[in-house]
Amino acid sequence: MANKAVQEAVSAKAQPKMSTLVRLCAAAWLVPGLGHLLLGRKWRGLILCATIVVMFLMGIAMQGEFFSTSSGSYLQTLGYFGELCVGVAMPAARFFGYAGDPLFVCADYGTAYLVAAGMLNVLAILDVYDIAMGRKP
Repeated sequence: MANKAVQEAVSAKAQPKMSTLVRLCAAAWLVPGLGHLLLGRKWRGLILCATIVVMFLMGIAMQGEFFSTSSGSYLQTLGYFGELCVGVAMPAARFFGYAGDPLFVCADYGTAYLVAAGMLNVLAILDVYDIAMGRKP
């Protein structure tokens, strides 16, 4: 019984502050891999950054379309938030005028790559959270 109380006290001390968690997760969302770099996981951060950026660039190279929230469709809205999860890459691409071409041969595959890059970044954000909380070595 005493060991259990000691373990709970130790695990309570190891919990990071909420502001630290929010900063780590926000950094991991804005720039893929940055949260891992801030936690000292250099190689994991670099691999995730390279993978997510390459997937996003392949989606753009295949003329994938960005979803919008103005259509009123729930699937379009979910696709928009999926693509937005990739961080600053999507708003930057829109800022520089990228629109995609729905008539391009592999545009549907490109759109799938854009959404998949965002979803992989969500998994990376959750990984940063678990590492910061001490749940994952």
